[in-house]
Amino acid sequence: MQHSKLSIVLVLLAFAAPQVASAGEVVEFALKESELSSPEKREVLLKRMTMFAAKSCDDGSVFATKDAIAACTKDLTTQFVKKVDHDALSKLAKTRASEPYRSASR
Repeated sequence: MQHSKLSIVLVLLAFAAPQVASAGEVVEFALKESELSSPEKREVLLKRMTMFAAKSCDDGSVFATKDAIAACTKDLTTQFVKKVDHDALSKLAKTRASEPYRSASR
């Protein structure tokens, strides 16, 4: 019985690892001021931020679930946008976050 309890705890820790491991981790994202100069450039910047965040979150653990990576990506992208502190970029990010998910199937 003791062995099975230990296995369950190890599995739970493995799935929790992405959130725990990255909690104190510093992730730096570089950008140029010119990337904020137009709506098109801000759109590209936000996509780049999101892709960078997704890669950073996915590198956290081989046991990370898709949901954990998605939550981490959203959180990290939000932190980047807040640090940049640019009104138009913040509005764009807020708009993108509130867009409804669309799916279709036959």
